[in-house]
Amino acid sequence: MVLRFHASRAFLPLASSCFLKLGFTSISSSSTKSFAKMASENYTFGRYKIDPKEVFYCTSLSYAMVNLRPLVPGHVLVCPKREVQRFADLTPDETCDLWLAAQRVGRQLESYHEASSLTFAIQDGPQAGQTVPHVHIHILPRKGGDFEKNDEIYDAIDEKEKEMKQHLDLDKERKDRNLEEMAEEADRYRKLLL
Repeated sequence: MVLRFHASRAFLPLASSCFLKLGFTSISSSSTKSFAKMASENYTFGRYKIDPKEVFYCTSLSYAMVNLRPLVPGHVLVCPKREVQRFADLTPDETCDLWLAAQRVGRQLESYHEASSLTFAIQDGPQAGQTVPHVHIHILPRKGGDFEKNDEIYDAIDEKEKEMKQHLDLDKERKDRNLEEMAEEADRYRKLLL
């Protein structure tokens, strides 16, 4: 199953009901951990260890990280902290938290990158193109003309996932973008979400 969403006002009622379920009345900076706290945590993405410098937003159940191979500027991933392979296996609290984190991150990155839209995409299972068996939402700030045909973004995501699967060796460090470059990007995004 491939879940695809384009940001719209229709998403806001879902967010509101999730807030009520989780006992929140509004987004507050207290839901964001300080960088010092984030830096002391261990993050995994499937079997991969994620350097805390790549993580720019964190809640009690989710985190957002910069992408190893971004398709467009601002292409990031939001993941549950618990390693969960399939979307249906998330708890209700994890589902709400994951989408609320995606909403907040997306809103900030759309503005930061002067985009006009957002694409949210989940590849749920290997036949849907998921190469790392850990639920994650791709967030892509979109601009007019960034792809010749709007839905080509999904083909590009599928292609990048296939390339990653071919290049990733579970016994080696990820090497596509260097950590310094990814850490600099994460630092810029972290400042947006404080």
